[in-house]
Amino acid sequence: MLKATRQSALLTQLKAEGSIGAAAAAESLGVSEDTVRRDLRALEAAGQLQRVHGGAVPRAAKPAHYAQRSQARQPDKTTIAQRAAALARDGQLLFLDGGSTALNVARHLAPDLNATVVTNAPPVAALLIDHPHIAVHLAGGALNKELGVTLGSETTRFLSAFRADMSFIGVCALDPDAGLTIPGPDELATKRLMIDQSALVVALADAGKLGKAFPYVVAAADTVTDLVTDANTPEEQLAAYRRLGITIHR
Repeated sequence: MLKATRQSALLTQLKAEGSIGAAAAAESLGVSEDTVRRDLRALEAAGQLQRVHGGAVPRAAKPAHYAQRSQARQPDKTTIAQRAAALARDGQLLFLDGGSTALNVARHLAPDLNATVVTNAPPVAALLIDHPHIAVHLAGGALNKELGVTLGSETTRFLSAFRADMSFIGVCALDPDAGLTIPGPDELATKRLMIDQSALVVALADAGKLGKAFPYVVAAADTVTDLVTDANTPEEQLAAYRRLGITIHR
């Protein structure tokens, strides 16, 4: 079978089934697993998929600029944010990272919630200025305008002083095998730190961000304790996350 034909068949399978298993694909195509893996490497280099252990998943679309993301999929983001914000309890210290969904979580924190928010996102801190019972700690550092967060050694030093009861992590892509992934390395340090120093890790992701992957791995999927997603996410898509022990909130 010609290479172009094999690769076309692999992409067709990926579109139809949402993932590729190298062993099963090799059997169905009548070639070796090494051949399939070479094809997957070539397709990954072309930006057409993302390899994971044992196969591949769709490559997530690169997120838009922060200003554009803040206007996208507002109904889904609002419902996810409302459900996530309801998880916060009095007396807790909460990490909120950047992203439009995390900003919506801040917007929907209960007006009588008595808690502390630590964030590296200036828009989150600004939104909470008028909240009567939430203390806010904003990490300094270099402001990345595209992402809407502060980054760098100053940021991580500041965040490392806190141990959170719960972190709300905006997700670019989450896959049971690939884990929580992002398109670039800039936010790796801050997201990892928030996850490592939180008792509970709440991932915020609509259905379009599940079962996909980017090249940079923030954490394994099973480091997430809670996943808040929209009501339209198919149950069969969520089953793999449940098997990892993740609590699903829809």
